[in-house]
Amino acid sequence: MNSSRIEDVMQAMVIRRHGDPDVLESADLPTPRPGFGEALIRVRAVSVNVFLDVANRAGRVPFARYDFPHVLGSEHAGELVEYGPDTEAEFPLGSRVVVHNAISCGTCKPCSDGRAESCANLELVGVTRPGAYAQFTVVPAANLRPLPQHVSFVEAAAMSVNGPLATVQLTDAGVRAGDTVLVQGAASSTGTMSAVVARALGCRVLGTTRSAAKLAELERLELFDAVVDSNEPGALDQIRERSGGGVDIVVDNVGSPELWKLTMGALAPLGRVVSSGAMFGGKVELNLAALYLASQRIIGVRSANEASRALFWQLVEDHQLRPVIDSTFPLEAVADAHRRLEAMSNVGRVVIEVAGA
Repeated sequence: MNSSRIEDVMQAMVIRRHGDPDVLESADLPTPRPGFGEALIRVRAVSVNVFLDVANRAGRVPFARYDFPHVLGSEHAGELVEYGPDTEAEFPLGSRVVVHNAISCGTCKPCSDGRAESCANLELVGVTRPGAYAQFTVVPAANLRPLPQHVSFVEAAAMSVNGPLATVQLTDAGVRAGDTVLVQGAASSTGTMSAVVARALGCRVLGTTRSAAKLAELERLELFDAVVDSNEPGALDQIRERSGGGVDIVVDNVGSPELWKLTMGALAPLGRVVSSGAMFGGKVELNLAALYLASQRIIGVRSANEASRALFWQLVEDHQLRPVIDSTFPLEAVADAHRRLEAMSNVGRVVIEVAGA
């Protein structure tokens, strides 16, 4: 089914080798066509992910699989313009949609057990198949969700992965209204999104940052009940004082050994630490005696699942949630967006806007 004539060639930004941001270059590519069970999306916005995009560009994603030239870009939103042959049309053409970037096989044991987020054959848009630094993408029709009216394409791209991820992190940690949540690396896109979701779930939220300049910016967001400079010698005392003796949940996706000490020190008895990734390697010391004596837990969450996506988008509807947007760039300036993330200058999400499709 086609909504209109689609040009045979589209504009994209590609990499022909791994390297610094200068390897990103403009290219004209054949416009992809959807097959059975797939949909063609006119890309309007795509987030820049520090791992799936920036590290991927540099060749530091061990599970990436693609040939050059390759189109990066995983987390995106746009307009539904075409279904593949004999594909069931769940939404009308022209719908504003957000794309779930992970594609499960549906046949392995985790998929059969209803835990597709742990699929043994998981594919990712922009990592194991062509991505969204382009005017069009082809994705499974089952990976589409219509956008709430109040959510823009930029906001949708910014929340498409981090929102459901923050939701499953907190629900897997047994979050309850009134809990105190500490978000490490609060200025990152995942950090700000964790704060947005935690507040929607009725939690008190504390944050940390290693940047004095970002601390003031975070305080202005009014997402956090308090923000602490984790470099300060008295950081742990500040957190324990502001949390009334310790926090119920710590979201620590950083994996820094020094920050981990702060994570475990801030945790109250029966507290939970949840992590999805480790930017600084993830090798940390753990005092098992202290862990079991306080009945604390450490939880690893690989990615969101269908239940967390449904809950997150319901929260978006009910609470008019919006992400923290650091900055936006046009598609042709995607290299500058990568540089901003590499310099760790952002507070919140960096998003690419795609025009002219």
